[in-house]
Amino acid sequence: MKNIKRIVVVDLLYLGDLLFAHPFFEGLRELFPEARIDLVANSNFSEIMRVNPNLDHVYSYNKNWTTARSYKFAKKLKMNNYQLGINIHGNWRTALLLKLISADKSIGYGGKGRGIFLDEQVEKNISSHMIEFYLKFLNQLQQSQLLKKYFQNKKIEFDNSRESYPVLRVDEIYNRSAAKKLKKIGLDEKFVVLNSGGSWKTKRWPEEYFAEIADQLAEKGFRVLFVGGPSDTERVSYILNKIENKKMVYNLSGKTSLLELAAVLKKARLVISGDTGPIHVAAAVGTNTTAIFGPSDEDKYAPRGRGKNILIKDVDLNCRPCGEHECPLEHFKCMRELSPKMVVERIETEGMIG
Repeated sequence: MKNIKRIVVVDLLYLGDLLFAHPFFEGLRELFPEARIDLVANSNFSEIMRVNPNLDHVYSYNKNWTTARSYKFAKKLKMNNYQLGINIHGNWRTALLLKLISADKSIGYGGKGRGIFLDEQVEKNISSHMIEFYLKFLNQLQQSQLLKKYFQNKKIEFDNSRESYPVLRVDEIYNRSAAKKLKKIGLDEKFVVLNSGGSWKTKRWPEEYFAEIADQLAEKGFRVLFVGGPSDTERVSYILNKIENKKMVYNLSGKTSLLELAAVLKKARLVISGDTGPIHVAAAVGTNTTAIFGPSDEDKYAPRGRGKNILIKDVDLNCRPCGEHECPLEHFKCMRELSPKMVVERIETEGMIG
């Protein structure tokens, strides 16, 4: 393939993973400056990718669709006549979806027999941060036999040793909308954000700890704002009921779109959260973050951005990171041993509040 004008990338992973792929898309645009580059993303998070300047079209795929609806979606995309299909997710669903989209040539992560749906399979070995993992794919892409003619006279080395990070640009329309929502709840100055959600139960810091840290921050004179999606509202209500100093605490959980959330987080002094989407959004807009890591592997998933990003983890616990959705030892020490007092002392030492 010497001339590539239409490319589709499939990635149905979570919000943080999509943000980690930002440097990948920047590099892909560098490799294919004249091509149309489209993305198929999880419909829960696709909104955040529509502001990425390196993508031409973002298609939302709903993972709850029936097989018939998924087939119809893929056949519609097939009409775009893609010359190159790229799978950076690498599960069965994305493998089948890309096959049905029927790009002229396809390359990506296979494994467990999924390589039969690709023209060329790339080795999937996650031994670094996800950002470097995706950048490595760009180097592997340039070694592809399928694309030998295209890269014959031009190659770009993507240096995995330098720390890359996502940059999320928030349009003024979302900044204005976020400012309006903050004003409506009476919050118009610098504040600390707490995000209590998490895609796994084990990623969530205990509810009572969020209530305790909200009170501790309020005692120090900081206004505290809770954020989250619709699925977090019940949990946040439970936490709010446990907080004593309610006058200093505000709530926008379930009341913002993803891009409005990004605009809110951009205005924050600091964001405190477990390893979940909003902490990565905060880092991507340049806000300082404190990420509480339990079962997740911080070497692969630590937030990155131009602000200051610190980690809170139990360094003495040898059973973490386990990557499990339920605690295999049923003690949940990786989160329970990280007390609110410990977190506040750390962010004070780091000069993140004061």
